[in-house]
Amino acid sequence: MWLPAEVFFVRRIGLDPGAATEPQVELALEAGAPFALEQLYYGWLRSAAGDGALVFATHRRRFIGTDWAEAPTVWPAFLPLLLDPSAGARWRILQTDTSITVAAWDGTSPLPAVVLSRGFVPGDETAAREALLEEVSGRLGTTRSEAEEYIGPAEVRNLRPGSGWEIMLRGPAAGELRVRCEGLLLETADVRDRAVLQARRQRQRLNRQLWRGFAASLAGILLAGLLDLTVFAGDKLIAGQRGALAERAAEVANIETAQALGGRIEELAQRRFRPFEMLAVINLSRPANVQFIRCINQGQHTLEIEAQARDAASVGAFEAALRSVAALQSVEIRDVRLRDGLTTFQLTVVFKPAAFAEVGAKP
Repeated sequence: MWLPAEVFFVRRIGLDPGAATEPQVELALEAGAPFALEQLYYGWLRSAAGDGALVFATHRRRFIGTDWAEAPTVWPAFLPLLLDPSAGARWRILQTDTSITVAAWDGTSPLPAVVLSRGFVPGDETAAREALLEEVSGRLGTTRSEAEEYIGPAEVRNLRPGSGWEIMLRGPAAGELRVRCEGLLLETADVRDRAVLQARRQRQRLNRQLWRGFAASLAGILLAGLLDLTVFAGDKLIAGQRGALAERAAEVANIETAQALGGRIEELAQRRFRPFEMLAVINLSRPANVQFIRCINQGQHTLEIEAQARDAASVGAFEAALRSVAALQSVEIRDVRLRDGLTTFQLTVVFKPAAFAEVGAKP
């Protein structure tokens, strides 16, 4: 919201850069303003170095009944002229439908030395302009300088919610002035009551916190919904896979049975008894006068033999020969008996597990 420029008085004051700005501005207004501080709407622009400020103020009675509570900003209409720091001496003029403002820099500060605004009656613009320029020259104590001219009202664009504004003034020709109002300047240039501004900032802070809380809650709800959808889709996928498995259960069972039978057959093939191969190994060491009467295959690697010999010496020779066979793990002869000129005995031989590992291997 732009307030009429002609209702403000403007002063440039010096500041102590090491002290807070607002108390110094209030002291300057109390000392130099014609009204008490609580009767004024005021704001200020602080120099970048902090050694000066441009203070502008107006009496509250000019705006009785005006509601500014919801306005983003309330500024004097001449503010855009002042936001672009000037290098050296310079004059700027802003003309609206009802007033003329002149801002003049003396080259000693980035803040203007004089800012004057005057209203005029339509048709009397030229006389009002000349009178205002003469008054500015008199206050500066210099001759009139060539001025940059602009025509109001200013065009304002929001840079980003809560971050600031871009303000543009157009010249009578093709020229224009683009400035930004952001950061601390948004608060100090606003002329509303300081308590009102503080309450408004607190409401905005609370609104931002509430909005962030709402956004976080909404994000949590969306995330929970997404998780539910993911679980639902996962359940559907698992149910589909289970259905497919159930449809193929009989086929899978047949395959498993075939694999089990194949494994069993292979196991039996590898673990089949080999009594004849065992006898062939033992027979290579058998003396001529030893005869096998009966042979029993005990398991995969053990062979029990009942035998007889024509003399007892052949039994010992047979045992010695068997113990030298590499394929045998153990040899045991027991129950040696002599009857009717013949010696009978029991022979137990255990073959090593690897003796017949290869299918079809010859001992």
